[in-house]
Amino acid sequence: MSSRRTRPQSYRPTLLLWALTVVFCIAEAGILFLAYRHTLEYRQLSTQLGLVQQGSALAYQLSAGPATPVLNPSNDPRQRWLTGLLSGLLAGGTSLHSLENIRVAVGPVEGQEARRILAELNSRWSALTSQTLLSTLSQDAAADLDAEHHASRLAAELAAIGPGMGHLAMQLARQRDEAMRQADLFAVLAVATGLLACLVVGTLLLLQRRRSERSGRLMRSMMNQIGAGVCILGSTDKIADANRAACRMLGRPRKALRGRRLDEILSLNDGVWTGERPDGLPLAIERIPGVIEGYKGPLRIMTLLDVTARHLTNECLQHLANHDPLTGLPNRGFLAPHFERELQRCEENKSVLGVAVLDLDGFKPINDTYGHAIGDELLVQISQRLGAALRNGDVIARIGGDEFAGVFPDINNRDTLNFLGERLLGIFAHPFHIQGQLITIGGSIGLALAPDDGLDQDSLLKAADAAMYRAKHDGRPALRLASRTGDSVAA
Repeated sequence: MSSRRTRPQSYRPTLLLWALTVVFCIAEAGILFLAYRHTLEYRQLSTQLGLVQQGSALAYQLSAGPATPVLNPSNDPRQRWLTGLLSGLLAGGTSLHSLENIRVAVGPVEGQEARRILAELNSRWSALTSQTLLSTLSQDAAADLDAEHHASRLAAELAAIGPGMGHLAMQLARQRDEAMRQADLFAVLAVATGLLACLVVGTLLLLQRRRSERSGRLMRSMMNQIGAGVCILGSTDKIADANRAACRMLGRPRKALRGRRLDEILSLNDGVWTGERPDGLPLAIERIPGVIEGYKGPLRIMTLLDVTARHLTNECLQHLANHDPLTGLPNRGFLAPHFERELQRCEENKSVLGVAVLDLDGFKPINDTYGHAIGDELLVQISQRLGAALRNGDVIARIGGDEFAGVFPDINNRDTLNFLGERLLGIFAHPFHIQGQLITIGGSIGLALAPDDGLDQDSLLKAADAAMYRAKHDGRPALRLASRTGDSVAA
């Protein structure tokens, strides 16, 4: 309940700022609309003012010129233009050509005083150019004096229209200046409102950044209190952050871990992620994925448990279970499943597998003469020489006191197996130096081939063992191949 009560209080300033931001945005939109409207009004008034000024000048021009064009308004384009201007300014929506043949859209004049002046001018001009008035004028030579009288009256009327047009221009100029002031005012208000909105948004971003930093510091502090290693992962499984335990466990500082993937540091091996620390020490880790709720949403984390000691213990126990404690060579426990896998691969690939059984000649007398310590050391040195004589992928195991067995995959033919046997037999060519003693010993080797001499471990080992006893029967270090593939003897 307490968390539900305190959460709105902590978020109240942020909500208030967001509300102010919305208000400022709405006000900004309204102010911009009014500024745009007054700008359009200013432009329209400027156009109207220019046309009225042009019409005023035209009225003065007509009043000062000869009166004959006034008596024929349909034949005078200037009078037609002035007629269209007055009606367009009064009613609006009329399009006309200026004196320069430029098409101008005329809007209605606004303002009570301006419309009163415009209506009076339009009425005077309509009466001046009406056909009724013109029809009263006689066109014959006897009426020339009467025509001059009317022309003078029309010129006087035109002279009176000019000041009226000037007064209308003054009214429009005042309206234009007021529209310009209003547009400038709203433009300043728009800029001020925009600056205030930017200030509020900047404050919001600053508050969010501080809250994020505060949340990050709190999360990092909590992570550092955890004894297990914890890594925060990004969208591409790269480490975004790690606590002290993870840095200590992986042997790397936080900066070195950021941006790297865990599988770049560790490799999966039998369900355990293993690797090596920068200082060369082995490392074994169990990874537990998880998700926690962060400030910006769910965060993927990886919990690391250091199982190096347990892993090393298991490896040591497994090594002891599968290797001879004296010589370090594989024992029967390792040889049997390895032998089975190689036989299966031999069958799948249609390849040849070589098998060897080696028995030391005269080991018991050496053991009785020099003691068990020297005998054990002799077995160790023999095992080392045997291991050095093998190819990559070959395995030789100690299966008894002085008896060894080897498995050699990918044998091309009998000659290749015979060559490997000679290499193994060659380790006895030089004496062994043990505690100041030079000890000479020999060995007998029996060889067999799969599938020629058998398809399972027992048959192959029996065939190789029988060949070994035939070699031992010769009474000198020798090797023999199983009888099914033919005997071969090497001294």
